Formats: sequence, C-alpha cells, structure tokens
Amino acid sequence: MSRRTPTRYPAAFCVALLGVLPVRLPAAHPPPSLALPAGARVGLVNLLDPEVTHFHASRQIENSFLKTYTVSWPVSAMLLTAVKDRLGELGLTAVPVAAGDALRRARESCFLDASLAKGLPKECGPLYAQLAASQGVNALIVLGPGRNDSAHAGGTRHKELPEYLRGWCFVTGGTDAAPVLLDMTELVLIGVSGSQGQLIGRGWGGDGKSWVDYRAPPDLKAFPAQQLDQLQPLYGAMLKQQADTALVPLQLAH
Repeated sequence: MSRRTPTRYPAAFCVALLGVLPVRLPAAHPPPSLALPAGARVGLVNLLDPEVTHFHASRQIENSFLKTYTVSWPVSAMLLTAVKDRLGELGLTAVPVAAGDALRRARESCFLDASLAKGLPKECGPLYAQLAASQGVNALIVLGPGRNDSAHAGGTRHKELPEYLRGWCFVTGGTDAAPVLLDMTELVLIGVSGSQGQLIGRGWGGDGKSWVDYRAPPDLKAFPAQQLDQLQPLYGAMLKQQADTALVPLQLAH
C-alpha cells in the first residue's frame, strides 16, 4: 500500500486566492448634515453672558490675577450678525429665541461640563427639542461658554493658562505688548427630530488676533468700559469664523 504524501500548496497560490476574495471594510460614517426647506425657521439661542475676562500672567505666580468685566455688548445681536449671511444664502429665516429656564439651568451640563466633540450629553437633546417645539423652529443655533481644557479646546488648549478660563478672554503679560484674545466659547447647530435634538455642527472659538490699537491703561486691574468696547468687533469677527465652521453641514433640501 502506497503512502500518500500530503499535498502542499505553494505560498504564491494562497496569496493569489486571497487576492480574489472580497474584502469587507467597515462602512465609513458620513458626517452629519441638516437639510431644511427654504423658508424654514432657525432659532438663535444665546447662553453666553455679556462678560469679558482679563487674565494677567506673571512669572511670579503671586502677581498673576484674573478679573471679569460685565460689558454692554448685545451678544444676541452679535450672534445674529455672525450667522445671517449663511442663513440668507440658503433662504432660511433667523428667529431669536430666549433660552428659557430649563436650558439655562442646564448650561453647566450642556456646555461647560460637556465634551461636545463627542456629541450632546443625553440629557440635553430633549431640552433642545422642547425649546424648538415651543418656539416653532426647525433647528437651533446655540452659543454657550466653554473652557480652556481638553474637552473643549482639544490639542489647542493653552497649557500655560488656567483650565477654568471660559468665555471671551484676553491675556496680558509682564510688558505693554498687545493682549492675546481668546474665544473660549462653543457654537453648535442642533437638528431636531421628534423629542430629540442632535448635534449636527460645532464651531470652537479658539485663538484670535492681538488687540488692535491697544494702549495699556493706567491701572491694569481697572480697564475702562470704553476701552473694553474696542473688543466687541474683534470678538464679533471671531464669532463669524465659528459660524462659518458650525454651519457647514446646513443645507437646503431639494
């Protein structure tokens, strides 16, 4: 009885077989988009306080300080100005909307404590949907505060500055050099479906330009209101850049 030798397939033959087998790759998730019909109403919600924070960074920690000023800037109107071009291009109607008590109470969880790069906290979606339904709008654009931390700024956060910095800020150093402007805010586009809201677009403020025409005040701990008002158009321009990013997914339904 003859002994049968096991068949050995050449490695090249195996490779050839593998080459003709279908390869199933995981389906890529397309970025979310929001298609609205012409004339749809988009609610504009402001959760940002009319404040600007000055942080003075000194080599001697004991000489560093922080002071927050209340300003008279019409933040809701600044938000409208930032988004009106994009909404106008699409034939959508901007509708200023008051945030309401429920959303204001949830500002910490829905903005300051949220990692919006990962989506909405689950308790926030229903709040947005309820607000949209009560105001008869098809979507929401919401401006709120963020922090100088990895959850908001990601790799762009300023490690040399405190993580608790939030909102609109400017930073001075030990010289009379122009302060650096920082925009620690989040601008989000929320789509609404039934009883849920979904995060569709997001624009993080980030770094801005230096304070144009800056002159150090006599007392660095007491900036005059008139001088702080020079910052309004600068932060308005930064807000426009946020809007251009956050509203990219917004489209006109065909």
